[in-house]
Amino acid sequence: MKKLFVVAFSFMFLGLAGCASTGKINSADQVKITVLETIPKGDQPSWVKSGKDFYQENSKMFYVAVSEGFTNLEASKRASFASAQTKVAEQVKNTIGVEFGRSLETGMYEESTGGYLKDVFMSNVNKINISGVVVESTYSEKIQEQKGSDSKVYYRTYSLVSIPEATYKDLVKRAFSDTSAQVAQNKSAQDLLVEAEKRFYNKEEAAPVAAPAVTAPAAVQQQ
Repeated sequence: MKKLFVVAFSFMFLGLAGCASTGKINSADQVKITVLETIPKGDQPSWVKSGKDFYQENSKMFYVAVSEGFTNLEASKRASFASAQTKVAEQVKNTIGVEFGRSLETGMYEESTGGYLKDVFMSNVNKINISGVVVESTYSEKIQEQKGSDSKVYYRTYSLVSIPEATYKDLVKRAFSDTSAQVAQNKSAQDLLVEAEKRFYNKEEAAPVAAPAVTAPAAVQQQ
């Protein structure tokens, strides 16, 4: 009985110790963020508030990128735009790859042929330089970050860029053309490519280019 009492008391003591350790958070550990200024003045535009980093609208494909940590406004804008250019190119290429993969799924072919064909196709897609990216809008916030007695001020800049869906379609045509030239000596791959191309364009005619799931844009930090 005595032994049981000692064990119970030990657990009670540990429980009290645990409660005692959950005190208030030290105010010095809390980070306070204050927006000192917005450029242009006003609330965040809808394309920032939405939290989407990729979407399609009015025959254009859009991408939103954000940079922060820069003490110079122009440097913040340049970093945000550069990130948006890179990301929209990656997104377009990824979309093409996803749609091409779907166009292969319903076909009857050897796995090795399908894998080889997709590798060649995506290799050609990745070699293409995407031009015609346009800056639609930018929005910057001058941020004060306070942690205890430490304070720093920097800019956070969002960039909205776009490319026409016509550019996307041109990229698709080039990728199919380059792939066809590369697999010309492989009849199985060539036949499969012809079938896949038909399915690809049939899907496009049936519905708009499918956009992948969107997420909040990742910030580009100053190194």
